[in-house]
Amino acid sequence: MALWGDIDVAAVTGTGVTTNKSVNVSATNGEFTTELAVGEYVVFSNQAGVEYQINSITDDDNLVLTTATTNTNATNLTMTKTEKPAYDNENVFGINAAEAPGGVTPGWVKVTNGTGGRAGRTQYETLVAFGDPAKPSESSDLDTGLFGVITLSTVADQEAASGEAEAFSVTATTTNSVTATFQWQVQTGGTGAFADINGATASTLTIGDNSGLDGNRYRCVVSGTGATTVTSNSALLTET
Repeated sequence: MALWGDIDVAAVTGTGVTTNKSVNVSATNGEFTTELAVGEYVVFSNQAGVEYQINSITDDDNLVLTTATTNTNATNLTMTKTEKPAYDNENVFGINAAEAPGGVTPGWVKVTNGTGGRAGRTQYETLVAFGDPAKPSESSDLDTGLFGVITLSTVADQEAASGEAEAFSVTATTTNSVTATFQWQVQTGGTGAFADINGATASTLTIGDNSGLDGNRYRCVVSGTGATTVTSNSALLTET
């Protein structure tokens, strides 16, 4: 079964400016501290439908995203924020995994943007909840960790003399009892695709000897049952 609801899409005050493929966003005459919150998602005017999660808010005119944008030298952009509605479990109709259609899992499924008088303001989503249809609010499936959010800290660039050790760390904050799992990835020489690093499954990636690794970029993919997988920004290793 599915529960239908509205998701609000609201304009953010100020003109957003992003640097080249950066997590940092600045604005002119913004109101970030009152209009936005950590964990919310924003969309830039030149990337319709691409959401970026907010990691931290410095002040009204500056914030940091969880992952770097794919914007290249983009300036003078406007932003909107998306807000998912809250639901009382008493009003959620549950199904168990055996009853679910093929491929359906708990979570949000965005369907379409609002039209007509609601154009630009409302999107419709489907919420699929697994649990006890008789008493959904008392179901452990619904109450503990079924839906969660993972928020990541920024991974900092690292620099050390040739032959020295370097370490990259990320902090994952979760809601609804979600347990975070980590997988570090490397982009060799700072170009091309990222690839998983075997055995790098802790919140800190330690490199014992940085020889020959100058220019590599590292990021962490963090996942958890009941939450959307998120990817950190990529950080640069410098061998001096």
